[in-house]
Amino acid sequence: MSHHILIVDDERDVRLVLKDLFTTRGYQISEAEDGKEAIKLLETESPDLIISDYRMPEMDGIELFKATQSICPDTMRILLTAHGDLNVAMDAINQANVYKFIAKPWNNNELTLTIQRALEHYDLIIQQRAFAETLELMVDENTEEIERLRLALREMAARIRGLLP
Repeated sequence: MSHHILIVDDERDVRLVLKDLFTTRGYQISEAEDGKEAIKLLETESPDLIISDYRMPEMDGIELFKATQSICPDTMRILLTAHGDLNVAMDAINQANVYKFIAKPWNNNELTLTIQRALEHYDLIIQQRAFAETLELMVDENTEEIERLRLALREMAARIRGLLP
């Protein structure tokens, strides 16, 4: 199954370059030119990863990622910026659950490797959630079986008591 990446950037050329880079690697790509359009798109799509520019009109990348946390909590988030401000990076990681902060201009090989690792991380999260749900179901089933056996033992003990003088 191909992973789905949402690219959010107010610069059309950046979106095109990223789309080209990732479609040739087999990823499904969606685009949005700003945060509002991205949030609207998330009403109908569930990307595995969002790559967003930091500086955009009306809503910056951190605000976008904060808004997406409740919509798609497991989605990986990567913030691109031409501004190498350490405070922005810390805010992105601490407040908006950003997987990685990447400075523009990026190196295609490094960006591709980062995306691959982020999506591997995403896959592990999804697998862990599925495993936890399966385990929880098994525990529930075993708990029900134990309860049935406990009741059967009680009935058996009552019958045995009835046989004794």
